[in-house]
Amino acid sequence: MVNILLKKLKESFLSVLPISLIVVILSIVFCPLDANTYITFCISAILLIIGMSLFTMGTDMSMSQMGESIGKSLYKSKKLSLMIICTAFIGFIITFAEPDLAVLARQISNMGILQEEYLFIAVVSIGVGIFLIFAILKAIFNLKLSIILAIGYSLLFIFCFFVPDYMVPIAFDSGSVTTGPISVPFLISFGLGIASMGSSGKSNDDNALGYIALSSLGPIIAVMTLGLFLPKDIVIITSQQTTDTLTGLQLLGTSFVDYLKEVALTILPIIIIFLIFQFTMLKLSKTTLKRIIIGLIYTYVGVVLFLTGVNAGYLPIASILGNALASSSISWILIPLSVLLGYFIIAAEPAVQVLKKQIEEVTNGGIRQKTILVCVSIGVALSVLLAMLKTLYNIPLIAILLPVYGICIGLSFFNSSLFVSIAFDAGGTATGAMAVSFILPFLAGVAAVVGADSGFGTIALIAAMPILTLQILGAMFKVASKRGTKASRKVSKVHVEIIEFE
Repeated sequence: MVNILLKKLKESFLSVLPISLIVVILSIVFCPLDANTYITFCISAILLIIGMSLFTMGTDMSMSQMGESIGKSLYKSKKLSLMIICTAFIGFIITFAEPDLAVLARQISNMGILQEEYLFIAVVSIGVGIFLIFAILKAIFNLKLSIILAIGYSLLFIFCFFVPDYMVPIAFDSGSVTTGPISVPFLISFGLGIASMGSSGKSNDDNALGYIALSSLGPIIAVMTLGLFLPKDIVIITSQQTTDTLTGLQLLGTSFVDYLKEVALTILPIIIIFLIFQFTMLKLSKTTLKRIIIGLIYTYVGVVLFLTGVNAGYLPIASILGNALASSSISWILIPLSVLLGYFIIAAEPAVQVLKKQIEEVTNGGIRQKTILVCVSIGVALSVLLAMLKTLYNIPLIAILLPVYGICIGLSFFNSSLFVSIAFDAGGTATGAMAVSFILPFLAGVAAVVGADSGFGTIALIAAMPILTLQILGAMFKVASKRGTKASRKVSKVHVEIIEFE
């Protein structure tokens, strides 16, 4: 156990180090901070490293075991109605308790768009539940993910012409906030459990992924549907952000207490679901249960420490940096800097760490973790670049998303089902705590100087480009594979002719 923890600590240190160094260097050069802020940032970086280590170790022991066991037990029941009801309930309940969704709902309410916060949360949760049913049906009946995605995204882009303009970025952002650090490993493992029990002639790898992709698409369509019933024109309240009067160390303390409660509320529904299955269907051994309990403790403590570090150390500095750089005489540096920040920040996302590991396992090492991480990093780098250009030049969100998703859907019919699942799942996991808590306030700081609308849509952009980069990778693999097959055939023919001649 100690050796595993040390290995995880090393991996987390190497993941957090690049973005931390960039932040420190930028702050020293452009906006020197007081000693208290630097001390808080250093403590936060340490919390990130420890938190990531405990989280990744804990999910291996608990979330993966729980999700896969439930998935297997549902498939073994051979009752389609039971699978559909349970899957929809699981999707609804784990989404309803997602803290990021509650924050988004509160922002929407404060802007006067939709006062009923719980109505918005319920609509998003229903969207996840319904589209997880499609994921189950896809696994059972070998439906093509590309077709489901093509129909889904075509539908939502048609909705864009009928819903109020203010609802379009909100809808896309709602699809990104549903995939938190707790739900991602559970849903991925749940899908692996279903796929491992499949009896069809096709490779189960095709059905092991895609759950994150569909649980991100469902809320967008659900919120678009809600938008059809909202007024076209409303007065949006743009309230000023209140300045936090807490010192860095005080913010660490208050954030820690807040996340103790929030993470507990997030993880509790999954525990309840697991206990229901344990007493009715699973009947796991005491040894397995003990391992799961220990893993849950690691996961809980890890997520609390990670989110505390992000909120207290990285979020405040991000806004200050964005404001200072946009106000400086070399504001042009924002464009190349956005690429640099996007590339390195994704390595510190816990959900991405889980996804790349699961992909390597599903493909039996055929797709390496490093390959996935590099492609997702390039995608997020391009995403943050587009978000920066959108902020600086006030580009409409739909003008970026429509061609990007159009290309992604087109490539999905060319690529293998496995690569399509990997790509769209990666888009869902890219919008984690680091992206939301650092990139968003950084861009908000820039927007405050240039006078741009910093509203919604940035999270949707962060989710979009990793899908494209991984789809391009899949297309390259397929072309290379075809060329390799043709070359091997030619060599084989030459070899046969020589043998016959002799």
